[in-house]
Amino acid sequence: MVPKLKQTGGAIAEAVAEPHGVADPNDIELALDSAPISGTQWRIFLLCALIMFVDGFDLQALALTVPYMAADWGIVPQAFSLALSASPVAMGVGGGLLAPLGDRLGRKPLLVTALLLVGSSTLAIAFTESAAQVALLRFVTGAGMGMAAVNALAMTGEYAPARRRFQIMALMTSTFALGAFTAALVASEIIVDHGWRTLYLVGGTAPIALAACFALLCPESIKWLLARRPGDRRIAAVARRLLPGHDAGSLFVRARPPDERRSMFELFAPRYRTRTFVIWLACASGGFALYLLMSWLPTLLIGAGWSDTSALRGAAAIQLGGIAGSLGMSFLVDRGRLLGGLMLGYAGALLSLLAIGLLPASVLLWMLLLVLIGGGTAGMQVVWMSIATVHFPLDLRSTSAGWTSAVSRFGAIASPFAGGAALAAGVSASSMMLMLVVPLGLSAAALLLARRHFAAPGATCAT
Repeated sequence: MVPKLKQTGGAIAEAVAEPHGVADPNDIELALDSAPISGTQWRIFLLCALIMFVDGFDLQALALTVPYMAADWGIVPQAFSLALSASPVAMGVGGGLLAPLGDRLGRKPLLVTALLLVGSSTLAIAFTESAAQVALLRFVTGAGMGMAAVNALAMTGEYAPARRRFQIMALMTSTFALGAFTAALVASEIIVDHGWRTLYLVGGTAPIALAACFALLCPESIKWLLARRPGDRRIAAVARRLLPGHDAGSLFVRARPPDERRSMFELFAPRYRTRTFVIWLACASGGFALYLLMSWLPTLLIGAGWSDTSALRGAAAIQLGGIAGSLGMSFLVDRGRLLGGLMLGYAGALLSLLAIGLLPASVLLWMLLLVLIGGGTAGMQVVWMSIATVHFPLDLRSTSAGWTSAVSRFGAIASPFAGGAALAAGVSASSMMLMLVVPLGLSAAALLLARRHFAAPGATCAT
């Protein structure tokens, strides 16, 4: 008898074997894992990756346009502090409260709805006339982003074969940073030549077009259909494309044995509390530093005498460093050099922040330093989130990952207000960069002091 399906974290949880170790070829998990990846699956992966890409593009857009909007409306840049914090707050709301509707209504309708929310609210910013209007619209945008990210990850995980799932989902997740990098890269051409409103026209049109593509080209998750609509005729249509020759009527999705979601307080049991404290400190300080840079860097660089084009490319350098840093540190971590990889990232970021704080604002030199800072902030956030999962036993991993993400978001929410206050106080770009040494330095020091708690993942994930 097939046990009742259990749903966790916005994704369907499946087992990969029959009771008593007897494999059933009709188990959809085993069927997908034994079949070659179809064109339909690659199309789904690509469209979900594009969802993450446009989310990254639109999240970065506001920071890139703040200097121009402030000048256009005759207000100070720090008037946008609330608007800059609205998106991360709403992403938590969208991801935590709205995204789980995908478990009940289906991945596809939630993704299409989320893309339309992101696109329409981003387009509307092109017609705003005040920072308050922008803040309201950015809250809607953030809610849509939270809904989209959770369900895009779920859809990808539910179509990816187990043998390639981690690799496919890691590549898909990295497209968020690629979207932010692209926004910063093209902004210099779009804003300088066509005005800041054009960036929102581009950023809003893309999600709406993607929603149409998703509605027309993507099927519903076959695992969701098997779990929620077992008699739905769409199952046979999808199965023909994924598993030709397989009897669609015999397919089923199997639940894992039920497990309890454990309390957050168990993360502070004696054997875990040092590890938890260091991870939370690192993610909160890293989220603060990264989002402060994402929010205010173009404004800071223009204030330091950079041209508009160079300032926008400086924001791109942070994201480029984040992509390279996460890949490089993941390479070291996978080879058992966890502590070395993390300390290398911190060393690069801290030395670069010190150099920016003490050296003249040379565009070429600062560009190189910003790449290193991106590796030690954006790149480190990706690595720390992975550590928050693998360095805890199986029944604590979802609890650890969820609370670590929340702590990181607290840092991201606070940073636009802190940056705005610093700007209002007349703090220079180099001084603000120098101040970021404190939170990142504290994280690096805590990691060194607690280094015995961060052995190779295989040695600690079950302790």
